[in-house]
Amino acid sequence: MKQTPEEALAELQQSVQSLFLSTLTKKEGVPNASYAPFICDNANNFYLFVSQLAPHTADLQANPQASILLIEDEKDCRQIFARKRLSYSCYATVVEKKEANYEGLLDQFDARFANMIPLLRTLPDFILFKLSVESGSFVQGFGQAFKIDQDGSLIHHDPRKDNDE
Repeated sequence: MKQTPEEALAELQQSVQSLFLSTLTKKEGVPNASYAPFICDNANNFYLFVSQLAPHTADLQANPQASILLIEDEKDCRQIFARKRLSYSCYATVVEKKEANYEGLLDQFDARFANMIPLLRTLPDFILFKLSVESGSFVQGFGQAFKIDQDGSLIHHDPRKDNDE
């Protein structure tokens, strides 16, 4: 049975453990691509626990605008040109250690990535970012592109008819 777009989006978001992260470099504003493991909350906020030694961390601290991409693994796709993919424009903020939800979020990281988080929690250069989704799109396959509304609903997108992008 064919998946609904909502089911396909949820499955993709649950099946991948890391996301592609696009930031702008601190000084030059040049695009920088990277990746990071993530967790996601019920409000569709994404969280990254990253080292301050990584260039993308300095980028996010200097310019909180970012894009993220979750994409179907190549080995699992039926057509390389139509991989399922979810893209969001986000605004990044640091979750401070003193915030009430900080330890709970790291516990969620620990549950998902148990083999590394206990060690990373002890390293002083690791910080937690919250990526708040501002807008997004989801591609389920050929002719199956959707904009994601603020409330998370999918709206079929036809670039031949929609000239706003």
